[in-house]
Amino acid sequence: MKKTVVTVIGAGGKMGTRTSNNLAGAKEEVELYLVETAERGIQSVRDRGLSVVPMEEAIPRSDVVVLAVPDSVIHRASKPVVDKMRPGSGLIILDPAAAVAKELALREDCTFAVAHPCHPSYFLDQDTPEARKDYFGGLGGKQDIVMAKIQGDDDVFASCRRIAEIMFSPVVNSYVMGIRDIAFLEPTLVELLGATCLFAMAETVNEAERKGIQREAAVSFLSGHIYNLSANFLGFLGNTPVSDACKVAINLGNKLVLRENWKEIWKEDVLDRVIGTMLHPDKPQI
Repeated sequence: MKKTVVTVIGAGGKMGTRTSNNLAGAKEEVELYLVETAERGIQSVRDRGLSVVPMEEAIPRSDVVVLAVPDSVIHRASKPVVDKMRPGSGLIILDPAAAVAKELALREDCTFAVAHPCHPSYFLDQDTPEARKDYFGGLGGKQDIVMAKIQGDDDVFASCRRIAEIMFSPVVNSYVMGIRDIAFLEPTLVELLGATCLFAMAETVNEAERKGIQREAAVSFLSGHIYNLSANFLGFLGNTPVSDACKVAINLGNKLVLRENWKEIWKEDVLDRVIGTMLHPDKPQI
């Protein structure tokens, strides 16, 4: 089987490390080049027994390039990379924001894709205790991923999809959707609402502790109820409604905790303004 030549840009960073480790382990499918310029990143690559290759050497050889850099620098980091890509090759970014904001450099003769992990769900059965403790993914915990083709050839996108499945392995499902669909998953679904609520829950544990409640008990009570209520509200328990008192409390929470018009975060113009502000917090749009 012909190997896919892959270059990871930013291979010594947080996401670059996770993705390149899995790609390095797929020697039967992948010929891997790692590009890094920061001294700490270069040392990180070397500490893993791998070597750094100059960008000018690696990119023209590659079938797929993975741009593992922060969203906020893609507007300036992508063009030098895209300019060096071989015609007919593909590029994967790891978050949709820069593509939605049209800050990703593009070329008509290349294919561009987004891939993002769902992270291991507590509803997935893991095979080992170690995998069960992989809360982020990429270290043995099974997870799903989402992907979108920004533009380009379907066959090249299929190759990008396979590389993404290796990067985030072990992958159970790789869901393909539109680029704005992924953006509504992140930031809207999991950051604007999900992360905000969960951060508030963690702060609430601190408040419980200040009230004299044992912290371990509060954590156990909260996490157990999150698991139970998630299963209930997402339909894993069938037609098992919560108690009438819980329904009343939820309605009160919509007034005391959430803004009653919170579903406006799902509007198209709000998404664009949120992404613009996330990429350029010095120029807030919302």
